[in-house]
Amino acid sequence: MIGALKSAFGSRKFLATLLGAVVVAAGSALGLSEDQASKVAAMICAYVLGQGMADAGAAKAKVAEATKALSVEVEDLGPAEKAAALREAAGE
Repeated sequence: MIGALKSAFGSRKFLATLLGAVVVAAGSALGLSEDQASKVAAMICAYVLGQGMADAGAAKAKVAEATKALSVEVEDLGPAEKAAALREAAGE
């Protein structure tokens, strides 16, 4: 539980979302109109969604790189050796 909280507070997306919630909730106390608070919320949503898409793209590239490296490693092996190498790579 503590590890999850540390991880969450280390996340820029989480902190941006938290900041957005505070600004929207306390907008009137901060002197913001409803329209201004909505614009802040929209900017934070755009940031979080954009960062999420970038993270997904990076993860996809990492998987593609690992897959390519694995296929090069097993390229010269026979069928049984390929199957054994793939099982080992999958952790079986």
